[in-house]
Amino acid sequence: MAVIGLTAMVQHSADASAAEPLTHVEYRGLSIDVPAGWRLVDLETDPNACVRLDQHAVYLGHPGAEQFCPGHLIAAKTDAIVLEPFTGAAPREDVPTVNVPAGSPAPRVLPAGDAREVRLAFEGAGVYATVSYGSSTAAIEKVLGSATTSSAAEPQTVPTPRKRALPSAPSAIPGTGYTGKAFDACSAPSSGAMADWASSPYRGVGIYMGGPSRACSQPNLTASWVAEQSVRGWHLLPIYAGLQAASISSINATSQGRSAADAAVDLAQGLGFVTGTVLYTDMEAYSSAYRTNVLNFLSGWSARLHELRYRSGVYSSSSSGIKDLSSVYSSTALERPDVVWSANWNGEANTADMNIPAGYWSEHQRVHQHAGNVTESYGGTTINIDRDYVDVGAAVTTGNPGMTKLAAGDFNGDGRKDLVAVEVSTGNLWLYPGTGTGTLTSRVLIGTGGWNGMANLAVGDLNSDGKDDLVGTEVASGKLYLYPGTGSGPGRRKEIGSGGWNGINNTFVGDFTGDGRDDLGGVGTSTGKLYLYRGHGDGTIAAGSSRTEIGSSGWNGMDKIVSPGDMNRDRRDDIVATEKSTGKLYLYKGHGNGTIDAGPSRTEIGSSGWNGISDYAGGDFTGDGTGDLVAVKSQPGATGKLYFYKGTGKGGLNARIEISSGW
Repeated sequence: MAVIGLTAMVQHSADASAAEPLTHVEYRGLSIDVPAGWRLVDLETDPNACVRLDQHAVYLGHPGAEQFCPGHLIAAKTDAIVLEPFTGAAPREDVPTVNVPAGSPAPRVLPAGDAREVRLAFEGAGVYATVSYGSSTAAIEKVLGSATTSSAAEPQTVPTPRKRALPSAPSAIPGTGYTGKAFDACSAPSSGAMADWASSPYRGVGIYMGGPSRACSQPNLTASWVAEQSVRGWHLLPIYAGLQAASISSINATSQGRSAADAAVDLAQGLGFVTGTVLYTDMEAYSSAYRTNVLNFLSGWSARLHELRYRSGVYSSSSSGIKDLSSVYSSTALERPDVVWSANWNGEANTADMNIPAGYWSEHQRVHQHAGNVTESYGGTTINIDRDYVDVGAAVTTGNPGMTKLAAGDFNGDGRKDLVAVEVSTGNLWLYPGTGTGTLTSRVLIGTGGWNGMANLAVGDLNSDGKDDLVGTEVASGKLYLYPGTGSGPGRRKEIGSGGWNGINNTFVGDFTGDGRDDLGGVGTSTGKLYLYRGHGDGTIAAGSSRTEIGSSGWNGMDKIVSPGDMNRDRRDDIVATEKSTGKLYLYKGHGNGTIDAGPSRTEIGSSGWNGISDYAGGDFTGDGTGDLVAVKSQPGATGKLYFYKGTGKGGLNARIEISSGW
């Protein structure tokens, strides 16, 4: 068989342990066995084939940039695989990537989160296997367990993602407010297609970010694509393809909605959508038997988005979801969405709807999908779309335009902990000098534009020069950068981690090994495990196989993780984290030997309600040797307030004190 090119060797065989025969697929030296009923699609001979994740199939080669998919395809994901060479593969910022070193078996346990996709990088063959699966991972894990490499394979190391320069803020920030015609497509069109469609009557476009019901692959959808289309004047409507009515639990509907909102915000932030953006969940038409479950789910979705300072949008059929939401518009027991997107294919490009009373969602809060499954061509590019009319107002902000990505450290060299934060409207980095008493003084600009393109900011002295440094992940490249402290702000950045750090979330810094050198910690999004990257004291860290697992799976259930320093005065750095499902704040005591208290050993230091805190940072703001917190309380419809929580010295926190507003 050819080792290069889009070729595969297919053989049928009987598996004595299985109820059906298997198809043996070999691609570039990587072999897998799949059920014989699966389709085999060669994407080189059919580059415009729609890579559908709701059908059992093996796709060979790179998904095409101009896939011809149905305009609206929302369906539960099932077992499917895309095999493609490393070379020429598009970056995937919406699903985690797991490296499989040459000679190692594929992982038999896959992430069980809402995404239901993972990309495995088989270094022994230089092949990515992007797999999707349904609510159970058993079948696809069996397929992956059959993976082997032959002598025809050409081993390769996983390539470092290309550096993608984001346009400087604020021009790169996607716009939410828009009135006019829009379309939505199952797979985001390529940049070339979007340029061709500049001659169309549309200036808005709906994009499916992810979720368990996103049935089309998204090879074009990256942070750079979002920024580029925004600069070109396109208005984007980010859609999360979440659980559908039949999969919503009558017991856990609200928490399922909240979890969907968490997942949607993670995706949105990775793509560059800032707070204030409307995020839409797609709830397809359903029978009246599911009404209560759906309304509770949507209430949880809206409530959690509001806590995270995003606006809530709901797409649904006019005769089911939209009608039901209208019926509880005035309810105080359910959280109302900010925008409704009604599917009613009546061909009328307006936002009138017979199931929405005139006074409901009347302040530029509606979208109408008025036609579906329509094929249109502009500039030589043909796309199957749904037609929409949008009337959505821009986010209203008062006082400060909104701050995010909080981190604490001494940045001005006065020995007092300061607060740094990114301004969402400009991408600027601001320093709020600490007074040593838990309050802050007037802010100082220390970084211009582009900081919206950084994620997981954390602070510590990683180069042991006595000055606090800033570390963060560049969303576009997945690289980890160190910004050394200068005593007056961050210095010229240095790359300390190659591509792949988009797969690490909630990073924090502290001395957890007791060697006097700060270390870096973070959560693997694909595994849910907590990892420690030991600091060398020279601005570098032990990464890759040298990292240490210090927390077993389940840490992706935490909403925010920071190290305020020593919370209980035992001279060992600790961490605190918020549990998404309960809203409780927990203390995980550090032992000074690279381990922490976990599981039942953790200590609750904040009762339910901390999931209403949109962001926080930790440090010793009073100079008494005890870690404290400063936190932003999100207030939908008003400006957020900044609170100071002084540490008790016994691992807990004192009552909060408001120290600022407009956050």
